[in-house]
Amino acid sequence: MKNEEQKKFMTLEEMLEEQKKRPPIEYLWSGIKKKSFGLVFGPSKSGKTIFCENLAFKIAIGESQFLGETLNIKKAQNVLFIGLEEFWENRISRNKQQMLTYDASKRDLLKKHYLYQNIEYNSKIVTDHDWKQLNLLVEETKAKFVVIDSITRLNHGKLEDSDTAESILQNLRKICYGNSITLICIHHTPKMYGKPLDMDSIKGSSVFAQESDFAIGINNTKFKARYVKEVFFRYAADDSEEVREIIIDKNTNIQLVGKTTENKLLNKNDRRRASNTRDAIVEYFDASPCKTHRTADLIITLTDELSIGERQLKEYLKSLVAEEELANPKRGYYQSVKCCNNQEKEAKDEA
Repeated sequence: MKNEEQKKFMTLEEMLEEQKKRPPIEYLWSGIKKKSFGLVFGPSKSGKTIFCENLAFKIAIGESQFLGETLNIKKAQNVLFIGLEEFWENRISRNKQQMLTYDASKRDLLKKHYLYQNIEYNSKIVTDHDWKQLNLLVEETKAKFVVIDSITRLNHGKLEDSDTAESILQNLRKICYGNSITLICIHHTPKMYGKPLDMDSIKGSSVFAQESDFAIGINNTKFKARYVKEVFFRYAADDSEEVREIIIDKNTNIQLVGKTTENKLLNKNDRRRASNTRDAIVEYFDASPCKTHRTADLIITLTDELSIGERQLKEYLKSLVAEEELANPKRGYYQSVKCCNNQEKEAKDEA
């Protein structure tokens, strides 16, 4: 007699027991679940590629934070950045500039773990053969974090056509789940003209919402305010009103200004505040160039004077040190670079 056929349904109790056997959900960063697929989207020149490069750099060297949020990785690991739009020499020049802001040990990690497709790689992925080659590339690198720039180069029809969008996204999901990777695709949207970022900004938006596990928007307003918005998460809460205001420094590294609301950034009619605040901080140090200031004293003085929060001030200080606008002679202390420059000049004169 045949064994009883397996039933085609499960009770809640059975589902709960099954869940106990599974490992808990692990998040890579913010609401991005490890081994999931999603989008970084926004209008042209908003900073999408630089955002992804910065995140990939942090993962490649095993950093524990990105833009003030925990990065849940235990050690340096391979990342793969597949750039299908930009000429490779332009990308490498920018990545070199970004890399040089790290110390020697971290630069060595980047040289080993930050990977690209080869120079002759196809600039479009549209045929079945192309998709197979993409999957082989991911397999060969053993990368656990992959970025593709951009979906435009995967398009074999019109993204507004749901069948086209669905075909692209299903291929991407197969690569993601088949290789157990976290996969981000960069996607362009039209200019926002002062409108907030949401899933409706994306061509083929209903399919993208259906097939993606997360969507993060990057915008640069007409007042030159850049921000990162958590638009959609399948596995985490996405109802926060806050966005992360950012700047891109001269080394094309992203620095966090602080958290605010999208509405405030879209409706501010003067976006010179961030640069003016930075200038005011530098001027404060330059007024007494050889005086060393403790962080605790700066918090008392500058947060009130400049109407910024403690966390924002610390981010400004960190950014200004990275850009060599301020000196950081020892942990928790800051100084004008003019003092260092004057001391070097005096030493040369004496010599």
